[in-house]
Amino acid sequence: MSIRIDSGVVVGWSGTSHEIVLNGSVFLEGDTIKSVGTDKSQPADRVIDASGKIVCPGFINLHVHSQLNIGDYLLTDVTKKDYLAANWFVFGAPLKEKVEPPAPPAVAMGRRYALYSALRNGATTVLDPGGGPGALDDYVAIVGQTGGRVFFSPPFRSHDIFTDAEGRHYYEERSDKGRPGLKAAVDFIKTFHGAHNGRLQGILNPAQAETCEPSLLKESVAAAKELDVPVHIHAGGNFREFLEILNKYRKPVAEYLADVGILGPRTTLGHMAITGGHSRVDYPLGDELKILAETGATVGHCPHKCAKMAFAMESFDRYLEAGVRIGLGTDTYPLDIVSEMRYASLISRLVDRNASGARAAAVFNAATIGGATALGRSDLGRLAVGAKADVVIINLRTTRYGPVRDPINALVEYGSGADVETVIVDGEVVVENGSSTRINDDELLAQAEAGAKRAWDSWSARDWNGRSVEQIIPPAFPTRG
Repeated sequence: MSIRIDSGVVVGWSGTSHEIVLNGSVFLEGDTIKSVGTDKSQPADRVIDASGKIVCPGFINLHVHSQLNIGDYLLTDVTKKDYLAANWFVFGAPLKEKVEPPAPPAVAMGRRYALYSALRNGATTVLDPGGGPGALDDYVAIVGQTGGRVFFSPPFRSHDIFTDAEGRHYYEERSDKGRPGLKAAVDFIKTFHGAHNGRLQGILNPAQAETCEPSLLKESVAAAKELDVPVHIHAGGNFREFLEILNKYRKPVAEYLADVGILGPRTTLGHMAITGGHSRVDYPLGDELKILAETGATVGHCPHKCAKMAFAMESFDRYLEAGVRIGLGTDTYPLDIVSEMRYASLISRLVDRNASGARAAAVFNAATIGGATALGRSDLGRLAVGAKADVVIINLRTTRYGPVRDPINALVEYGSGADVETVIVDGEVVVENGSSTRINDDELLAQAEAGAKRAWDSWSARDWNGRSVEQIIPPAFPTRG
């Protein structure tokens, strides 16, 4: 099928950078972009009028956990002060004896909701570093059903994190040292890499820097090279992790990962906001940014998530100036990659006290070509002849934007994933008029709400101190009725 998108403000690709094409046209044939410019004469099976709208390359979200946001609401646990911004400890480090795998239907629904939510908000490609454990062929089917482009394999680790009966966290080495998990990930990639016309791609996901001992990471690097796939690892994402690695290996996180050999041009580091020299860390800055730049690793920056935990990367501009590659991810809900650009810009300006910092072009690049570079895909993140036909159309004619002088500045300053009207992946319209063309949005939301209520109502059964959700995070206001 061929599609021609006419009369929009097109964010084209010059060969070296994005460029604006006014009253532009993008011609798609099958899964490939055939032309970008102003020619509207080419016959097409379908013509989309993009007047008053911005036609963007599909955004790349480098951090989407395929699960519901049931635990996200509890991240700022007001009853405990020793998490040290270790974001997921509140819901990911239960009492060992209370660990129970979620029911398969709940896992499947969470996967479907998260992957679709990211897609609906404009991310045609997502990197999924792991959600709830469940049947992997079911995951593949969900990717096929929702219609997005996904990089995934099941995460693995050599150490688990638990909470004892007094609420203290501890790391416990697995008897299998994580090798079965690595094998499962390798087997998944060998079986499913390239499924759904290439929309499902493999990536190895050693889970967190402090939960993977050095030999497991080295074996992961070797496996990734053999499979020819990228690597993602959570690193530099909280202060508990920083201290754990510093105390155990006598070096900060980036140095540790460099020494074990996991850093490279196809490695994405989820977060990497905590380094030596951070204002919240009593440890000097060394060569961490230099190491990241020289190895070519990409930082998957999630500014909203960091801000939620009351810290920030210091700073977006400083990393860029040091030559560090940066992409953007959401991690926490909402999975809104458009708003994430604004968070990246504004938070960096606050940190640097520089109102002219973190310009719109820089964060837009991070959300597009930055993610594509991390994944080793020069055919993503740009509207260029020969690139994949992944396109997002965003309505700029709303009262929130007002008059628009520069479309990219306006999008970063005011935009939201809610403004995304059309999403095209591989030349197929998968979101139209803000709704999926493949699944029922209302039914999916109803299923998610029911699943979340079940989980919250039974939360005390898995909490270390038997607390209810209301005891952990009281409602904002008294509720009646």
